[in-house]
Amino acid sequence: MKDILIISFILLAQLVDAQNTFFKNFNHPSHEKAYSAAEMPDGSFLLAGEIRQSGYNDVNEGYLVKLTSMGEVVETKIINPANSTRLCLLLPYQFENASYICVGSSDSLSEDNFYGNKIFYGIDDNLNILFNKRFDYKYNYLIYPWQYTLESDSTMYLLSDNIRINQNNSLERFVDVVKYRLPFDSLLSYTSPNYAIVGDLLLKSNDTILDLYLFPSNRRITLDENLQYLKSSTYPIDFRSNICTTLLDENGYLIVGEYADPSTGNDELGCLKMNNIDAPIDSLIYNPSEDTSFYAGARENTAINGDFIYIAGFYNVNAMWFPYNYNPSWVTITKADLNLNMISTHFYGGDAQYCPFSIIATSDGGCFVTGYSYDYINNLPNNNYELDIFALKTDADGLITELPDQPQAKAHDAIIYPNPGIEYLNIQSGPQITGAEFYLFDVNGKAVIVEKITNTLINVNTAYLPAGTYPWQIVFKNKVIESGKWVKK
Repeated sequence: MKDILIISFILLAQLVDAQNTFFKNFNHPSHEKAYSAAEMPDGSFLLAGEIRQSGYNDVNEGYLVKLTSMGEVVETKIINPANSTRLCLLLPYQFENASYICVGSSDSLSEDNFYGNKIFYGIDDNLNILFNKRFDYKYNYLIYPWQYTLESDSTMYLLSDNIRINQNNSLERFVDVVKYRLPFDSLLSYTSPNYAIVGDLLLKSNDTILDLYLFPSNRRITLDENLQYLKSSTYPIDFRSNICTTLLDENGYLIVGEYADPSTGNDELGCLKMNNIDAPIDSLIYNPSEDTSFYAGARENTAINGDFIYIAGFYNVNAMWFPYNYNPSWVTITKADLNLNMISTHFYGGDAQYCPFSIIATSDGGCFVTGYSYDYINNLPNNNYELDIFALKTDADGLITELPDQPQAKAHDAIIYPNPGIEYLNIQSGPQITGAEFYLFDVNGKAVIVEKITNTLINVNTAYLPAGTYPWQIVFKNKVIESGKWVKK
C-alpha cells in the first residue's frame, strides 16, 4: 500500500522535463547516513538520515539534505542539534502547509539513563520544520523507525526496531508495530514476544490483514487491523537478512532479500512473487560466484514504476566487517518486468564500500537510490571510519548518461573480479549483454583469452598466464562497451 500511494503522489505531481542522471558521493569529514528519500514535484530530491559532525564517535543528529534534479546539494538542515537524533522515514503528506512527514527518534538523557522518543516532523519543500509530534517511549532503548504502511490518508502502521545494549555488552532487541491516526494520535500497538530484528510490514490489499516479517527467525506474524495476533508462519525460503515486501496489486506481492542457496551455500539476491494466500508463484534468483555475496538493499530495496520492477542490491561485501571492508563493492540495480523476467542488471561504483538503503521510483520512469558509502582508500591513512551519503539517479534503462569525464560513476554492464587475481577471473554481467565477447590482451596487444558471455557469471581460467597486467575489453554488437586492466599476481 505504501508503494502505491507514493507512486500515485509522484505521478500526480506536476510534470517535469526528463531528469538528469547522476551518481555522486558527498565526501565530508563528518559521518553521514541517508535512510530514506522522496522526489519533489520539481524533480529535486529530499533525503533524511543522520550526521555526526566531528566524525564516527560524536552524537547522532537528525539530518535533511535537498538535492537538485542534477544531484547538487542546495540545502542541508540539522534537526534537534546536540541531542541523539535520527531521521528514518519520509513520506509525502499534506498537513498544516507541510509537504512531507519525516519519522524519526530522539534519545533524551537524564543522569545514567536515556528516554527514547518517536517523533513526527512536518517539513515543507525548503526543509522548514512546521510542526512536530513526540511520543515518549522506553528507557534505555535505541529506537529505529524502520517501515510504515498506510491504511488510508488518516491511518498509519509504523514498524520500529528497538535495541538495548546490556551491561554484559549483549544485545536485547524487539520489534513493535504502532497504529497511529494521522495527525497524530497513537491508538494501538503490538510487540514481538521474543528477540527479533525488523524485516518489513505489509498491509494486504483488503486493508484488514497486516503481516509483520521478523529476522532471524524468518517468521511472518499475521495481525488484524487492531494489531491482534492471528497466526504465525515461516518465510517460504531462507532469507539471511531483513527483507522488503512490496504490494503488486490485489492479487499478490513481492518479497526481496538475501537468499541462502541450500545447494551452494552462496548468498544471493532473491525475489519471490507471492499470491494473496502467501504461496510463491514465481521467483528471480541472481547467482554470484563463490567468492562474493550479493545482498539486497538494506531497507526499501524494491520500487515499482509502471510495468517494471527495480531492485537495489550491493555486491562483493563481507558481512562480518561491513561496512568497513577494504575492497571495492558495487551498487546494483536489477530491472525486471512484472512477471519477474529479468531485463537488465547494472553495476555502479567499484571505488568504495556501498550500502543502498532506499530506492524510489521517479517520475521519468527511472529510479533513485541513496544510502551510505565507506571510502576505504582515502580513510586508510588516518584510520577514520566515517561514512558518506551517496545518491544515484538512473534513467529507465538503468543508465547514467551525463558523465563522460567520470568513468568510475558510469553504469557498468559487467564487472571483472577478483582484481588482482591468480588462478581465475570472473565476468559478472547483466543479461542485457548476453552474447557479448570478452577479450584479455597481453602487453603486445595479442588476445590471450577470448570468452563468449553466455551467462551472467563466467569463470575464466587464468592459472597458466604469467604475472603481469592485462588490458581487457567486452565487445557487444561490434562496439566496445566495457574495458579495463586486470592484474595477474
